[in-house]
Amino acid sequence: MVGDEKRHPIIVDTDALIAVADTDLWERIVETLQITTTNVCYQELSRHVRENSEYAPEGTRERRLHHGSKTALKPFNDDGNKSFTVVTCVPRPHGKDAGEKSLQTDIEQNIDQYHFAILMDKHGRRSINRVFDDANTATGRAVAPPFLLYLLLKKDECTVEEFCKACGEMLRGEGWTGYQAIQAAWEAIPVDCSQYLPTDLLP
Repeated sequence: MVGDEKRHPIIVDTDALIAVADTDLWERIVETLQITTTNVCYQELSRHVRENSEYAPEGTRERRLHHGSKTALKPFNDDGNKSFTVVTCVPRPHGKDAGEKSLQTDIEQNIDQYHFAILMDKHGRRSINRVFDDANTATGRAVAPPFLLYLLLKKDECTVEEFCKACGEMLRGEGWTGYQAIQAAWEAIPVDCSQYLPTDLLP
């Protein structure tokens, strides 16, 4: 719920929420994990819903942005769901990377409350990992969006096959199929998906 300042140990940015919300495992994430995002990311999701047509053709980026954002917003707007929370980022960053910067700002101010920051942008992850590394008491890591699905697997809330196929669905859907994106996506995930995915989606 917007304005609720409770922080859960997993903080997720706009693009990662859209990517994961568009997979078949999203409802299990809502039922199983506890997630924080910032008011900046929440506003970005709301803007994507407003500015992209829900009637855009299947498979287009516009449709994925609209439906992924709309799906991701639901648990944050559910007053009965205390597992999804929005925190206010102060000062509020602006510009193209505002969502990623808002994660870093909140982590800098509340570093001991976070174990994982989930975002796809490589530079954003690197900056946040420097923040974690520089804090002697912190044990957090910034990782790519498939890690959110891996947390589901670790809790036995999905099978290895479901995990691998959802990762493949996410990578294809988001267009994260270049060499560097694939390497980043599987970083920190010790699961062999070669039985379920083609080699072009594997590290």
